Amino acid sequence: MKSDEVVRSGPNQYICEDGIFKDLATFTETFQTPVVVTGYKSFEAFQDYAPLPPNVKVYQHDGYCSDEAIRSISKFASESDVIIGIGGGVVLDTAKSVADHLGVEVITVPTVAGTCAAATPLSVMYDDTGAFVRVDYHTRTIHVAVVDPTFLLSSPMEYAKSGISDSLAKWYEAEPIIHNDQHEDLSIMVKVALDHASYIKDILLDESRAAIESMESSTMSPSFKNVVEAIIPLSGTVGGYGGKYGRTAGAHAIHNGLSFIDETHTVLHGHKVAYGIIVQLVLEGKSEEVKNLLPFYHDLGFPSSLEGLNIVDSKDQAMKTVASHAVKPDETLQLISSFTESDVVEAMKDLENALVKR
Repeated sequence: MKSDEVVRSGPNQYICEDGIFKDLATFTETFQTPVVVTGYKSFEAFQDYAPLPPNVKVYQHDGYCSDEAIRSISKFASESDVIIGIGGGVVLDTAKSVADHLGVEVITVPTVAGTCAAATPLSVMYDDTGAFVRVDYHTRTIHVAVVDPTFLLSSPMEYAKSGISDSLAKWYEAEPIIHNDQHEDLSIMVKVALDHASYIKDILLDESRAAIESMESSTMSPSFKNVVEAIIPLSGTVGGYGGKYGRTAGAHAIHNGLSFIDETHTVLHGHKVAYGIIVQLVLEGKSEEVKNLLPFYHDLGFPSSLEGLNIVDSKDQAMKTVASHAVKPDETLQLISSFTESDVVEAMKDLENALVKR
């Protein structure tokens, strides 16, 4: 059985509660040798807000989720019986991979609402230069995912915006995968995944502006909490329930191609996915949907052109680099249709020359 055909229901336990980070020790009481895997800025922010559980070792990681990083951290944590990931998507993916490598439980503590990494039993793997390598599916689910809206309210706003765009892709990628494979009888779980993707899209398009305003004013609101939970646990259920129908497609294939261009390495994951969404829509012949999305993109500062991704020079070569990767047989763009490299380049040119400038 293929990994993308297995239904993965999400964390073993999930809690979203204001101030819950301050009670993190209650989730580690049954373990003897916890190890925290964290970043630098994320760890500083966490320590300013809440205490660590007692008797923990801490490993601070500032690179990519790579095979070399996993090997190095696993040596440091070789005696651990639980890994606690405290940070953003890269740190959480790294923590999950280390736990999987060691065969122990993992607790996820997201310090930004940037991805669904805190709720999904997989890791996106890169090499040490930041180029995409593969997706690893883990043998265990997450032991507990701990989400604290009060903490996230004061987290970096750009990461929340990145989470919004990454989660918006759930609908735009799942729907054409299912449409392209409509001759098959879809299971109830796949239908639930598509319903969740549609619900996520509605929440994000309706409430993201209000959620960002909450962050700007440091004022908690129902919209902020709704957007946080759409990004973290709910987004994870689309791929978890939908299997191969709910995984990434064209938008993430474009993102993966962009990872081979150095200028984009400072651009957040979700922002590259946002650009990938509209490239995919052009490829599908859905230019009107692109036009409908652009006001939302402009309001939230999502990139709709190469310049928005820091690609100013050598645009033609950048398009070829992205396209050549996106159309590889093992890339997820093929889940929608058999597009060619020239198809992708032309879609990107359409965005540069016509749609975005109107």
